[in-house]
This record gives sequence, structure tokens and C-alpha cells, in this order.
Amino acid sequence: MKLNRYSETLKKIPAPGCGCHNFLLSVSNLGVIAGVTPEKLFDDIRQNIPKGNRRVSDREIQDAISKAFSDHNTGTFTPKPQPQPIVSDGRAAFNKIISQSYISSEADLWELSPIRLLDEPQSDPALLLRTLFDDTDFIFIGEPYDKGIIGDTIRPTQEWIEYFKASGRTKPHIIINPLTGDPAPKESGDGDTYRGNGNVAAYKYCLVEFDDLNREDQIKFWTTIQLPVVCLIDTGGKSIHGWIDVQKWAAISTSEQWQGEIEGNLYNRILKLLGVDKACSNPARLSRLPGHFREEKENYQRLLWLSKEGKPLCQ
Repeated sequence: MKLNRYSETLKKIPAPGCGCHNFLLSVSNLGVIAGVTPEKLFDDIRQNIPKGNRRVSDREIQDAISKAFSDHNTGTFTPKPQPQPIVSDGRAAFNKIISQSYISSEADLWELSPIRLLDEPQSDPALLLRTLFDDTDFIFIGEPYDKGIIGDTIRPTQEWIEYFKASGRTKPHIIINPLTGDPAPKESGDGDTYRGNGNVAAYKYCLVEFDDLNREDQIKFWTTIQLPVVCLIDTGGKSIHGWIDVQKWAAISTSEQWQGEIEGNLYNRILKLLGVDKACSNPARLSRLPGHFREEKENYQRLLWLSKEGKPLCQ
């Protein structure tokens, strides 16, 4: 109830110049009462402030949060300074990366795969699941807006494998990380969910995708970039989805560590500057499930490269 009230109040923050300043303390107090961490409270407020006739400074938000924590005898809060980007010129860095590639065709990419891929994409779902997940991991497979339902859209890995081997119908999407199987509050505060970021059981993978980049340059990128890749998936459209082995980047076991190392460092300081889709950085991200036939594209989603161990394609 307290978290719901906090989440609803976040949505009501007025625009700067229309009462925003005083409202920041109110929403900060509700966040403290609801048990929200100061770091998340800061991020929530920053993301929910609407556009107005001035920019609300980080210091203004910090002061409201610090006062709320002080009033409730829980200390004060000083947000960490934003680290400088590792990549200074994203376009130049990207061009340098792809200029080093000697591979630009899907056939060559397919031949590079450490795990031999099968000719029939219908076998891809079971191969992906068997390679990248434990038998008992709870995995979501479904449509983008399907609810997470245990025994339906959420099943253990081995159960999905048996389902697909028995010619079970594929769905277009898979959540890239295993889930707990237990309900957790929605980030909106409107009830519970079984398939949100708060339901992630283990932080194994993150997703990398380019929104507007030709296929040849995507292949060049993936065959040159020094990232611990576990799979590349042809989406059946214009994109290639790359899954990165999170644990090879940093030891991640909490949502706070994910926010700091994956969202903060990997995405914000490197990948986004190289042109990667900015919306892909959450742990419960949907990726395309290989083996599904996209009727609107008349193409299969299929595996292009697969490895049990995350590693660069060309070492």
C-alpha cells in the first residue's frame, strides 16, 4: 500500500514552475516511508519530472531527499557523481570497430559458431534453452504483453524443451534472464507481476540491439567488438539481437549492482554512445526467440551464433 501510494505520487509531480519544488519533498517523504533506497528515489524523481520552464537540478532533488531522510531519522543522501563516458566520440569509435572486421556475411558468422547450429530453425528454441539455462530455471516465453503465468508463459527450462520437442507452438519473445516464479510489485505500483525486473532470479545476460543499422555493419560490429557474447539471434527483420554474459563483465547479484555496472557503466558509458538501442538495458528485457516464424516478415527468427561461454567472436 505504501509503495503503491509512492508510485502514484511520482506520476503526479508537477512541471517545474508549477509547484514542482515543494512537491519533491512530499514524494521524497513517501519514498522513505515505503522503504525505497535513496539511490532509487533519486532516479525515480529525476525520471518522472515533466518538462517545464526550467530544469530541476540534481542538487534540488538531493536536498529534498536528504531532508526527508533526516526528518525520518534515517540519515542523509549524497548521490554519486555521474562517471564520464569511456567512449568520447561514439561515431568515430564505432567506425573504427567495424573497420577491423573481415566478416560481413551471415554464412561466415554461422560457420564461426562454437556450437554447431542446426539447418532447421525449428530446432533453435530447444538448443538455445539447453545451452544457456539450467533445467530448473523459470523462463518466460510469449507475446510482448502476455501476463506471466506459471505453467503457461512461465515454465522450467526442461519443460519448455520437452514442449518444443513435442512440436509445441513457438511464441515470438523470451525474457533473457530466469525468473523467480514468485510475484513481485510492478514498477508502476499497480499490483503484482511475475515477469518484471523485480522477478529476476539470476542476472545472467543483457541484450544489445541496434535500432537503425544495416545488417552488414551489425555483423561487422559483432565479429570485432570485445564483449563476452553468448548468442546472436536473427530477429527475422532488420536486427540482430546479441546476448552478453553479464557475469563476465562484472559480478552481478542485485538490482543495485545491475544499475551500477550494467546500466551505468556498460550501457551509459559505452554501448549507447556506439548507437545501441537505449531501451535494452533492463534485466527482464524481451528478446526474439529463435525458431519462431514471423508471419508479417515471412521469415524465421534464428540462431546465427551460439556459445556456452561468453566470449568475443574473434579472439
